[in-house]
Amino acid sequence: MNAAVAVEGAVYTVAVFLGLVAASRWRRQGSSVLEGLGLAIDRRSVIDIGAGLLIATAAMIGIYVLELVFGGIRSVPAVFDSAAAMTLALFLILDAFVEEFLMRGMLISGLALVLGGRSLIAVLIAGVLFGITHMFFDGASSLSVISNSLGGVIYGLAFVLTGRLWLGLGLHFAWNFVQGPVLGFTVSGHVLGGGIFHITDLGPSWLTGLPYGPEGGVVGVAFRFVIIAAVPAWVGITSRLPRIQAAESR
Repeated sequence: MNAAVAVEGAVYTVAVFLGLVAASRWRRQGSSVLEGLGLAIDRRSVIDIGAGLLIATAAMIGIYVLELVFGGIRSVPAVFDSAAAMTLALFLILDAFVEEFLMRGMLISGLALVLGGRSLIAVLIAGVLFGITHMFFDGASSLSVISNSLGGVIYGLAFVLTGRLWLGLGLHFAWNFVQGPVLGFTVSGHVLGGGIFHITDLGPSWLTGLPYGPEGGVVGVAFRFVIIAAVPAWVGITSRLPRIQAAESR
């Protein structure tokens, strides 16, 4: 068993344990376990998924443009394999859903319960743990771990502020899918193939994240903060519609 698998296994085990503790508490209180875990579907679910897709797509395009402007990458058109992209999309949707369910639905819910309802602290802790699960990926660095931790904070905020997994799911999937199968970047140290561009990373690594991918560079980190700002802004825009506020129920 390599280090990456061992770390992921340990974090996911903690997440499942804390999620079960939270679920047991909700059952005793007569509350819905599905709602607690963020799995309930309401009229906002599709809209939130769409918003997540748009926000993350815009951010990744911004990363691509800035890295081109700064001379960190060279990009030439490539032959786009739509069939391969669809296969990768299915895999990335499943991967994003599993991570959102475990790291947000279960882990943050359990942490918030243990911390006496301090959901934002739970988000920060879960974000750090999410970053740690990526620390042994190929090409990982201290900056990439910080970036992935910020990604965990993004998805955690989406969960806590909406009470649902769906906004975070849209963000998480689009971040990975647009980054790799669409634009052609390396994704968290993994070369997924495909893309409408063939991208050559020219570095320096602190700028572009070479060889981990744009998540490991300062341009990618900067856009993490853009999304952190966009998430509560989106929730604020849509707050006039009925929502379950997880932060108040934990």
